[in-house]
Amino acid sequence: MSRPLPRPSLAAGLGLLLGACAAPDTTEVFQDVDVVLEDNATSTHAHFVAAIDGAQSDLQLMLPTIEDTAISDAVLDAVARGVEVEVVTDHDAASSAGALALFDAGVPLTFADDSITYFEFSVNDMVEWSSEQAMMTHAMVLVDGVDFVAATTAGQEEDGWRVVLTGRGEDLVSDLWDEHNQIFGGTDATSLTAYSSLAKSIADARWRYATESEIDVELWFGPQERIVKRVTDAVYSARSDVRVLSNDLTDGGLVKALQAKSVDGFDVRVVVGPDFGTRNDDQHDELLGDSRDVDYSQVSSAVVPTVVLIDFEQARDGMYHRPRAILLTHDLFSAGRFYVDDQGRLDTIVTDQLIDGALWSFDAYDEPSGELLQLEELWQTHYDQASSL
Repeated sequence: MSRPLPRPSLAAGLGLLLGACAAPDTTEVFQDVDVVLEDNATSTHAHFVAAIDGAQSDLQLMLPTIEDTAISDAVLDAVARGVEVEVVTDHDAASSAGALALFDAGVPLTFADDSITYFEFSVNDMVEWSSEQAMMTHAMVLVDGVDFVAATTAGQEEDGWRVVLTGRGEDLVSDLWDEHNQIFGGTDATSLTAYSSLAKSIADARWRYATESEIDVELWFGPQERIVKRVTDAVYSARSDVRVLSNDLTDGGLVKALQAKSVDGFDVRVVVGPDFGTRNDDQHDELLGDSRDVDYSQVSSAVVPTVVLIDFEQARDGMYHRPRAILLTHDLFSAGRFYVDDQGRLDTIVTDQLIDGALWSFDAYDEPSGELLQLEELWQTHYDQASSL
């Protein structure tokens, strides 16, 4: 499988520049990322199909499920054109229509994040997570080492809002490729060393990517990078307001951060989806009790993207402090692996430590830019439709 070509060294770049006396090509320096909001599965998947149809040499596809056969049909057409293809989907999606079509056609396909059982030294006992608790949530396609389409989620047939990111840039695609390569090769979030430590290596070597627009882009991969902890840190750093949208919220540390900002007089509002409170009643009650001053409301739509908005309003000093929009490919699950109830009983829970996923962050320099305002409108749409908890 071909790999995105490395960028030339700085010295080589300067030599070419001085020798040719030509202005540098900005496409080699900056990343191009566009934010698109889609409210249904068909229009979301159209971005993926168009990208796959444009592949000339190679493509790498990662989806949590492949229920929509329009995607698998486009992949099969690419294979027929001679394009080299690698596909990753979640282990629990092996029977989805698109995955079966690709498997039957012999397309290189990896089913990631099955159940896991191992000896946990911190509790001195064997522990187990089901395949439903361990997840592959990446939703992206990489085309010819330069172009990409990513989304908060894709592949499902249920309608609902998704955030789609389209763009190009060798740095971004190279890091995305490294992440794909690990999981396709069999090293996913449930791959552990002999010491029960995570086997995956950090693939997002750059983290921050300059663009030609008014925003900077950050990209972090979990579980190598602690995604939910980064959201928690961002909440604590807020200078004016925090707005959260996610289908589920189960992390105690994040809830305490929301409560702390709310008590300090910040505007903190959270919109959750139908899964909120369905996984563990005791944990749910504890989370609500720890954040009783936070404004919670709930929507009923099946697909709810995870979007966290930080500092979209002016702070108390009258200034804007780098407004930030954070997107996740999964819900705001627990950053810890266990829940201990008031009787001292320990349960394994859904944790971002056993989820392959991504965090995208868009930072503006001053007031919220166009991309951020789109995401604010998406949050507001859900807030307007939600019922108070």
